Amino acid sequence: MNWQAFDEAPRPLPVDDAAPSPRGCPDGMVRVEGQYLVAASGADDDSVLASQNSCCTEWRSASRGADGLCATFDAGRWAIERARLGRRPMSVCVDRFEFPNRRGEYPVVVSTYAESAAYCARDGKRLCTESEWTFACEGEEGLPYPYGYARDPGACNFERKVPLDIAGDFAPRMLPSTAAALDRAFEGLPSGERPRCVSPTGVADLTGNVDEWTTSTRRGGYRMILKGGHSGFVRSRCRPATRGHGPLYVNHSQGFRCCADPP
Repeated sequence: MNWQAFDEAPRPLPVDDAAPSPRGCPDGMVRVEGQYLVAASGADDDSVLASQNSCCTEWRSASRGADGLCATFDAGRWAIERARLGRRPMSVCVDRFEFPNRRGEYPVVVSTYAESAAYCARDGKRLCTESEWTFACEGEEGLPYPYGYARDPGACNFERKVPLDIAGDFAPRMLPSTAAALDRAFEGLPSGERPRCVSPTGVADLTGNVDEWTTSTRRGGYRMILKGGHSGFVRSRCRPATRGHGPLYVNHSQGFRCCADPP
């Protein structure tokens, strides 16, 4: 019931000369460690996102709130703003790539939150929390995008045109119509194909490509949270999250990656 694209004649990938050391984590994972940005009160909420949004210099949406799309941020202003925020120590092992965490393979998609968690558990891992995922994406500097301060669809895989009329093709998920919808709509790329789509912590493909399931750290609301955005015209930033999909949600643009507690 879960799907993975493949190429009969795959393109060669760029040379992989920047693989980070796992530093005690299992092979294929990255040790993400340091001081994670939180509110001045110590709360892990949207106040950090709001503070970051106040440093946007070029909006591409009418909304300037949590769902707003910003093209460029002022790095100097953000340095001043984040100095007013709190910090929380964090240390976690994160898969370098989207599941199945193999460079050159496409991510597994059309997987519910529970199915994704089971895949991770099979490998002795778990789904990342939304905070762990965010820290892996933005690092201690709190970058808006894993590659910097200006939105760049040339760095990560997003801003591709995808059809929006295929939601019904995934209920049930194992029909020929599902395969046809995926062939028509899927715009994901193999893991590692975009060498610039790497965060300051060394984790790849966190924004764009496919949305990734994480576990909420908030009180109330759904436990299952999507982070990172997909290949379409969406925020594809480190901080925002999609909180409106329930436990049975699946789509061609949604996958996951795994985390583990460091030894």
